[in-house]
Amino acid sequence: MTRRWRYLLAAVVVLAVAVLVARCGGPELLPVGPRGDLVIAGRVTLEPATPAVGRVIRARITVSADRSVTLRRLAVRMRAETGGYADFPPLTDVALGPAEREFTVELVLDKPGEYSYFLAYQLDGDWVSLPPWQQVTVR
Repeated sequence: MTRRWRYLLAAVVVLAVAVLVARCGGPELLPVGPRGDLVIAGRVTLEPATPAVGRVIRARITVSADRSVTLRRLAVRMRAETGGYADFPPLTDVALGPAEREFTVELVLDKPGEYSYFLAYQLDGDWVSLPPWQQVTVR
């Protein structure tokens, strides 16, 4: 075999190896897109457990998110069985992340009755209500 053929054969082998590595050796690419829906978890505890009309009701909020986010508003909402409502004052520009954060808000009710209460937040537009909806009797 002449030198020329050896170089040609070596070039073909190098080219074949390069094509094989390029096709099989690289990582499989995954599509890149936006992350999934935001997940926010929280709980609300009312103090005292049996609130009274004209007295301060304290809502202790514990909340976290699956990633860093700033909520436009965070509130404890109360809905009366009779159709009325009495929301705690909302917190604004609430920065959340994976670590739990605690907040306290206060409210004085002027009407007795059965109420449902729950945590709600607003990012940009509509409010999002977080279950569970809990019940309390205000005397």
